[in-house]
Amino acid sequence: MTQSLPARIVDLVRGRLDDGTLSPGDRLESTRTLAKQMGVSRGSVVTAYEQLVGEGFLVADRGGTRVNPDLPARRARTAVRPVRSAATLLAPGVPDTSELATHTWRAAWRMAAAEPAAHPAPGSRRLRQQIADHVRLTRSVSVTADNVVITAGARDGLRTIMGVTEGPVGVDDPGFPTLHAVPRALGREVVPIAADAEGMSVTALAEANPSVVLVMPNHLYPTGTQMPASRRLELIEWARGSGALIVEDDYDSELRPAHAALAGLDEHAVLLGSFAKTLTPALGLGFLIVPEHLVEAAGAATAPVSGVVQDAMANFMAEDGLRRHTAKMRRIYRRRRRIVSEVLPEAVPMDGGLHAVIEVANRTVEEHVVARCRAAGFGVAGLADYWTASERGGVVLGVGGLDDARLRTALGRLADVIRG
Repeated sequence: MTQSLPARIVDLVRGRLDDGTLSPGDRLESTRTLAKQMGVSRGSVVTAYEQLVGEGFLVADRGGTRVNPDLPARRARTAVRPVRSAATLLAPGVPDTSELATHTWRAAWRMAAAEPAAHPAPGSRRLRQQIADHVRLTRSVSVTADNVVITAGARDGLRTIMGVTEGPVGVDDPGFPTLHAVPRALGREVVPIAADAEGMSVTALAEANPSVVLVMPNHLYPTGTQMPASRRLELIEWARGSGALIVEDDYDSELRPAHAALAGLDEHAVLLGSFAKTLTPALGLGFLIVPEHLVEAAGAATAPVSGVVQDAMANFMAEDGLRRHTAKMRRIYRRRRRIVSEVLPEAVPMDGGLHAVIEVANRTVEEHVVARCRAAGFGVAGLADYWTASERGGVVLGVGGLDDARLRTALGRLADVIRG
């Protein structure tokens, strides 16, 4: 599929951010100048710049267009973009951001950029109130803005919690290795806790007896297991008895049918959230819902987050943009999961998720299949990447990063590779 001119210009600017030729605060060519240099219409450049402003990479003011000065240099070089290169084709966990640059989204960023403000930790009061209302309606957690701490994403939120706790950290097995790496990098002992058909085993948890437990009760990754109410209550009872803190990773809960968050049931639970899957990882924005006894310590432990990003998100939520965008993406992802089932009947698309799993005989077979897929240019993962104890073999593939037509084509090619 041929890229539009604005899309090509967006890729050009992102490439300059990635390779360091553009840094935070740098001024870009005017739309008229760049249009002349590239031999395209000025309207194409204006459209591209508006999209990049909407995504938070650029800011526009009376002096022209600049790289967002609040965007850390390292983030500019590692920004996650919609899948385009064969090396990451069908990579799991990549959302579709092509539907995001609506009038509401662009207006939210223009307003934030017009009057940039700093918001010391724990973050913008207005955004924290918006998030408190959001989790009340979507996750059945009744809190005030005082219980909300703004973070730079899920990993930053977990780092904040690690800063106000001590002792071993129990984690889901399987689970997200990138999140599990956070406490390990901070010198904490990380203890994998085996999951059964209902999620994390509380019996195994009690034997390990960690002081903090990171758990995904709504969507165990990558198997999709959803913890039933009885296991959730058992988990909470264990935390009450042991004094441990539960950190619930709220991964993609808005995209699938979800039970009430544990933070709405007990003060021993923290909700770890971000907008990476519902909107875009490029935001670098997340939040913590913390109980009263951790409010002050967590607020002091977190680092400040871009004021422009916070204000843009608050504007977007105030106009009901998050709810409407999420509803649209649920419909789109549902359609893409149907495509997966049509093209690859052996695959199991996760309910509400951005990935599917194709099980194979064992880990040895998995290793060979994944190697063939990657050699063919697919960014799939193996179940072994997420598990320490199981011998189950499988291929994990993403369904969110490509439009319907390209997804169908890519899946057909993947099927040929897998079936040999």
